[in-house]
Amino acid sequence: MLNGIESREAEGTAAEEGNRIDLAIRRGVTFLERTQLPSGEIPIEIAATADMSGERVPEPVVFCSALAARALSTTPEAARVCARACDFLQREMRRGGLWRHPSTAKPDHVYTPLDVDDTALASAALRAAGRPVPDNRRALVREREPDGLFRTWIVRWWPHPFLTRHFFKYVAEPHDVDLVVNANAVFYLGDCEETRPAIARMLAVLRAGGEMESTIWYGSIHTAWYFFSHALRGIAPEAGEIILPRLRAAVPGNALDLATATATLALWDEIPDPEPLLAAQRNDGSWPNVGFYHMGRRRLEPQPRTPWWGSEALTTMFAVEALSRCRERLRSA
Repeated sequence: MLNGIESREAEGTAAEEGNRIDLAIRRGVTFLERTQLPSGEIPIEIAATADMSGERVPEPVVFCSALAARALSTTPEAARVCARACDFLQREMRRGGLWRHPSTAKPDHVYTPLDVDDTALASAALRAAGRPVPDNRRALVREREPDGLFRTWIVRWWPHPFLTRHFFKYVAEPHDVDLVVNANAVFYLGDCEETRPAIARMLAVLRAGGEMESTIWYGSIHTAWYFFSHALRGIAPEAGEIILPRLRAAVPGNALDLATATATLALWDEIPDPEPLLAAQRNDGSWPNVGFYHMGRRRLEPQPRTPWWGSEALTTMFAVEALSRCRERLRSA
């Protein structure tokens, strides 16, 4: 059963708790090593519902591996998982240091445009690992609206103009703007003239309580807080002052929310209670599959478009990151 997330007092059986965290991290990493594909890809699936019930179909994508390589970069036990994920990202990189959501294992991957989200996350992960990435900054900052916000898509109409038009007719819009995507661009590019409109908009949205209205692709407010925190923690302390009270008052609805909530508290230098996340780990070392993002939700649409993307590996990656950050906070307390 999932309990609320709160900061814990720095007392009690710290050594025993630390040992339990270490064990949970090792078991989670072992599960990731077992499920990571031979290519280095972290697997993800699609399903018709947010709880990922019913039929689930594997979907080859870049995104999950880019997230894992970034999130697990500070977890020593996950060094091998990260290295293999980085190998995969390097092979999936397109000309100019750009990426798209589907991987080359999907036959029609070239019909999906390149995008800012995958490019920012993959670039940040590779550079953190000391891997070479072409200078793609100019390509990213070109993909901004007149107000300075980053678009989701890096649109190249050629060499597949008809299929690209089909994509934007039925799947997305060329000028899609999502603030979680902007948060990942800020995380990668840092605080600079080109990212300040995105930083300002994130802060404005937080002040107004409009986090969920600011995202097209993501299904939980805990996800928005997690990505905003990664982007803003070294830039805008005000963001933490807004996010933390809301986070403490919120009750995670599933294991994925629980993992991102725990990680977010630790990102803002608080000491989360690891017990709910430890209790949610399953016998095989994983945490449950929960839908993380979807096909998009636009204004006036009552529900997100299906499918949803998620996997046990994705939830486990977030849980391992959260416990690793929690362990770091406990050791420095």
